[in-house]
Amino acid sequence: MNLELAHKLKDRCLSDAALADISTRALLVSSQQLAKILGKKDDTSLRCSRSNKTGFRFYKDKQGNIYYNLIEVFGELGIKL
Repeated sequence: MNLELAHKLKDRCLSDAALADISTRALLVSSQQLAKILGKKDDTSLRCSRSNKTGFRFYKDKQGNIYYNLIEVFGELGIKL
């Protein structure tokens, strides 16, 4: 890779400060990971809440995988970071 191309790529990279800002607002975890964090045996209750249109806000990727924003979940639970 030539030096000019490397500089162009570096200019498009996310800065450390921007990444730190994003990480204070978004930290995605899977349904199984959230269940473990919340001390549950498995994610059955989270799946049930999703199907009943209750519970925590979740995000779905193009493959249908479910993720939760841990920062938002903690906020809903009243946990300050």
